Amino acid sequence: MRTNKVIFRSMEKKIVGEINLPDKFSGKLPTVILFHGLTNTRKDCPLIDETAKTLTENGFIAFRFDFYGSGESAGYLKDKTIDILEQNAEDAIKFICQNSLVDSERIGIWGRSIGGTVACLLPRDKKIKTRVIASGAVMFEKTFKPAYLKLKKKETELEKVGQKLPGTGDYKGVYLLGKQWFKSLAGIDKKIYENLKKLDTILVLGTAKDQKVSIDNACLILNTVKEPKRIWIYPADHDYAGVEKQAIEETVRWFKRYL
Repeated sequence: MRTNKVIFRSMEKKIVGEINLPDKFSGKLPTVILFHGLTNTRKDCPLIDETAKTLTENGFIAFRFDFYGSGESAGYLKDKTIDILEQNAEDAIKFICQNSLVDSERIGIWGRSIGGTVACLLPRDKKIKTRVIASGAVMFEKTFKPAYLKLKKKETELEKVGQKLPGTGDYKGVYLLGKQWFKSLAGIDKKIYENLKKLDTILVLGTAKDQKVSIDNACLILNTVKEPKRIWIYPADHDYAGVEKQAIEETVRWFKRYL
């Protein structure tokens, strides 16, 4: 796998990413854009690195980037809003489609956790042939906000004894989401649901022991989108530990079939 580091602009902010290429290829290639989770980066999000590598081994280009507030991109965790992430994703699609190596009519989307949420929000587009949603959160009012508030309470308790509550990745700044994050979630459940009804060709991945994004989210996605669609539920937690190989193999199989 060859890697080219790239920089593009989104909402006038610097976004850093990388294009992963097969070692040998000719002509334009189908491309998968990978969206990482809320507290992750393009490098440490569970599944993302091995998924990108396996995709390139199977003749795809893999493009991933750090959302605003993550990794090498501008901003901090506390500055994020769902609207910003959605705009980053749209700008990333425009950016990669301008690459001379990319078949802009054969774009796939992969998103995990909040990255999966963003993938569910992107409107139907003839360029986007298929999507893979891994533990995507789509039920914020019911599950995300209560869970996050519990995490904040736990963080406060740990800070009193000199400890820190970890995220699932190397997040930037304090483990804090600002008021603007929650404000940006107003009406998000309905927005996601209405968009999902227009989508098809979706592979849904979930984990039975997930403590952050309940399995109800995966079921809602599956029951809302149109055929072709499929779901796989693995006996793991939010990080897919122990089932990485199976999840990646099913992901690549799906992209090979529909992209």
